[in-house]
Amino acid sequence: MTIRHRVAASASLFTLAIAVAAPAQAQTETRIDETTPQPIAVEDASADSIVVTGSRIPRANFDTAQPAVVLGNEQIEMRGVTNIGEALMELPAFGVPGGNRVGGQAGAFGSGQTFINFFGLGDQRTLTVVNGRRFVSSNTASIFGPTGAGSQVDFNVIPTLLVDRVETVAVGGAPIYGSDAIAGTVNIITRRDFNGAQIDAQYGISQLGDAPDYRIRGIVGRNFAGGRGNITVAGEYNEASGLEGTQRPGRGLSRFFTSPLGQSEFRNVLIQDRRIPALAEFGAPLVSDFFPLSPGQAAGFGGYQPSVVDAQGNPLVFDRSGNLVPLDFGRQTGNIINFDGGGGFSLPENLLSPVRRYLGAALAQFELTPRLRAFGEAWYANSRGTQLRDQPVYNTALFDDAGTPDGNFIISIDNPFLTPQARAIIADNLANNPNRDFASQDFFYLGRANTDLATGLGYSEVQLQRYVLGIDGSFDAFGRDLQFELVGVYGRSATEGRERVVVQQNLENALNAVRDASGNIVCAPGYQNASIATLSSVCVPFNPFGQQVSRAAIDYITTIADPRAVNDQWVGTASVGGSLFDIWGGPVGFALGVEHRRESSTFDPGAFYFGEADPTDPNGGRNQYGRSIPIDPVSGSFRTNEVFGELTVPLLGRGTTLPLVHSLELNGAARYIDHSYAGGDLTWTAGATWQPVRDLTVRGNFTRSVRAPAITELFNPTSQIFTTAQDPCDSRFRNAGPDPARRQANCLAHGLGPDFQSNIVDFTTRGELAGNPNLDNEKADSWTIGAVLRPRFLPRFTASVDWIDISLQGAIQSLDATSTLQACYDAPDFPAAVCNQFERDANGQIPFIRTGYANAASRQFRGLVSEVAYRLPTPFLGADSSVNLGLNYMYIDRLQYRVGQGDITTLRNSIGYSPHQATANITYRNDNFSWLTQLQYIGSALFNPDEAENNRDIPGVGDVMFVNTTLAFDVNERFGFRLIVDNLLDTRPPYPAPGGGGRITYFDGLMGRYFKVGASIRF
Repeated sequence: MTIRHRVAASASLFTLAIAVAAPAQAQTETRIDETTPQPIAVEDASADSIVVTGSRIPRANFDTAQPAVVLGNEQIEMRGVTNIGEALMELPAFGVPGGNRVGGQAGAFGSGQTFINFFGLGDQRTLTVVNGRRFVSSNTASIFGPTGAGSQVDFNVIPTLLVDRVETVAVGGAPIYGSDAIAGTVNIITRRDFNGAQIDAQYGISQLGDAPDYRIRGIVGRNFAGGRGNITVAGEYNEASGLEGTQRPGRGLSRFFTSPLGQSEFRNVLIQDRRIPALAEFGAPLVSDFFPLSPGQAAGFGGYQPSVVDAQGNPLVFDRSGNLVPLDFGRQTGNIINFDGGGGFSLPENLLSPVRRYLGAALAQFELTPRLRAFGEAWYANSRGTQLRDQPVYNTALFDDAGTPDGNFIISIDNPFLTPQARAIIADNLANNPNRDFASQDFFYLGRANTDLATGLGYSEVQLQRYVLGIDGSFDAFGRDLQFELVGVYGRSATEGRERVVVQQNLENALNAVRDASGNIVCAPGYQNASIATLSSVCVPFNPFGQQVSRAAIDYITTIADPRAVNDQWVGTASVGGSLFDIWGGPVGFALGVEHRRESSTFDPGAFYFGEADPTDPNGGRNQYGRSIPIDPVSGSFRTNEVFGELTVPLLGRGTTLPLVHSLELNGAARYIDHSYAGGDLTWTAGATWQPVRDLTVRGNFTRSVRAPAITELFNPTSQIFTTAQDPCDSRFRNAGPDPARRQANCLAHGLGPDFQSNIVDFTTRGELAGNPNLDNEKADSWTIGAVLRPRFLPRFTASVDWIDISLQGAIQSLDATSTLQACYDAPDFPAAVCNQFERDANGQIPFIRTGYANAASRQFRGLVSEVAYRLPTPFLGADSSVNLGLNYMYIDRLQYRVGQGDITTLRNSIGYSPHQATANITYRNDNFSWLTQLQYIGSALFNPDEAENNRDIPGVGDVMFVNTTLAFDVNERFGFRLIVDNLLDTRPPYPAPGGGGRITYFDGLMGRYFKVGASIRF
């Protein structure tokens, strides 16, 4: 079961004011001027027009009705990121990801994968496309997967050298691309017409000499047939090592908030080194079925001390070698299991997952005739992520009664692995400790954290293939030049996992050790092996005292769990577009098309996680082989038939003589989606761009977008789960909620007083979760309004500012344990029917809770995004030199969600969602030399914006700025190198983070200063 601010200004050219990502094309292709309007182009439609992300209509101007940001290839390369998702997460608009390498992982169900989260609305509500086309998801259909249910794209599988630019458009992509683009669309544009070859290598290492990261990449392209055709092939190998929490001592990973001891104005106070003496890594012997209590705790219990003690009354535990030693409890807190410091158990932690990837892609195109082109793509990716550590399986009275799989071990005093010292002390306690369970007792209890049997090490390997085949071209009709495209996409992603797990039956066999006639320690006769094969079928006795278990015993006790998930995606699209006729401002553009999509997912938990039929009830439920509940397979598919259309109407062109109208364009798009389960829904958008003068563009947009239910949400069978929850009746939460007085009264009606502490808050509890085939599409109404400024009096300057409002209703929500409990105790008609979804035992604890999916939630984002770019020529620093300044800034005004009529959960001003965030870039260029300084500012934040002021003694963290820098030099046209330093000033996370949260947000501060060196050769 599982329970920085100093800026080093070595150049005195300027003081930091503003900076932006300065996107540019790769050196082998035409450079985009960083201060001119950034085209958001999929590919050229003609010499004078582009197709922008969020539209299928070629247009001459670059200002779109929706806010857009372009991340260019040069910026990606200068930062040295090995994953496009990492580059996007440096932009303020991207919140805490649903999954990446940092922090806890899903083991064999999905580790080290990278999913992005636009505006903090959930990664399943960000649509990722490649060259404007859907990409198969690598998320698993299991509820135990790496992120929430959905069709999220894993950025691990995208070769970085192949990327020309990444375009992000807020809100308006749903009518153009379909479901999932509620927050926005990320369009990865690959290189086209690449002619030549490039090899690139990079190596990274932290200042502590750990977490090395190796990468080698290559790309080769060739035009042929007089330039009518091109084929480009790219490959990449990357191997990045990981970190365990113990490798970053002194960075605050053990800080924790817990109840204070004695009187305090705060319900929770910060401790610096959380330890849990109730859990003993080498074993804690007890005479009563409980867990070790400190002398102070025992006194509070009337002298009850369940532990085996020494002559001075100190509770004893086993050391690594199996000898009994006093347990240093550290400083007691007001929580029965949490202590500050001492020798108690420190929870193991996966801080950074190792990832190994090899990727390849080939893109080809050929001009069959001057007006007809064939094109294709082939992608392959193999990406393996590893979870280094996880919490072990425990045996403790915290979780169950002695003798049950999760309860204390029951050990005979004659166990042959006991040392004479240990046996004598335990025997004396069994005879003389008045707190023993039985007057005559020849056994003792052993609480243990079994870190030697299963460390949590496990990995998942994604193998992905994707193929694109299509034709496009142009033709004349009704005196107009029209364009068409017919394209098919097939993608398949298979994820296979492996992790060592404990088989309970064999553990019990090995634990029952005796001596045979020859004096050898063996498994007691009469045992029967588990029906699932373990790594060894020969029973070898298990020594639970200390950490002396043999490899042979581990192999007998454990097996390999091997879950597998497969996603398939078929997409066929036909579209036609062009201009209909000319009006005052120019041609009226249109696009029409149809699309058919079919997606399927299967998940097989493997033999271990599936479990076995109950031999006493073959028609009943299944039993688990180990500590995990049985996990059900998931299988399902859906199809959509979709029609879409788009229209742009340039009412007034740039030649107009009307006052305050330099140009005015209206645009709209609609898509009807017929989903085989969620039914039909219309998604649409309407917008306008207006230039009152040439220097200023005002833009606005309204969009209705949808997200279809994921296969997991539709088809997940009734599955058993382990979960924690914020029990409203717990003393830490009973004063919260929409009506605290009502909550308190309802809790009292259940016999739960103001001092009640609920185990489900700190320890997982059994439950179940079921899918819902009757789910509807999620629907969001969103609008944006903003402006783009390019003043003639300040050449090479661009600034944009946009207000974005997204309101999502009917969001699909797994009514988790917290939501279920809140719905019960916040109800005016208590007890409501939802109270039947869980049980409480005689002590008020919750042993079981039922959860499921429903269109029951709402989510809202409201905020401002801004981008500023300015290129300043600096001939006094070199004839061809310039300094590029810029800024990406986001202000969050509202970010929240609500389940039903329950509490509003506020994410704004929480860790990862500070109201003020900015990323600044300052780049000096002089011929073949570039120097980038990046500043990442994260504003102050609270641990929980909804909690009472007196809930904790330190409510949040201050602001912080991380400084990164890159030096790049091209020796000649063929050879170049770069030196990158992340977290240049070795800035720490803002205190007290990561205590209370922030491992992902402040990971640079946990990693410390990190160096990368790279080189490239071009041919």
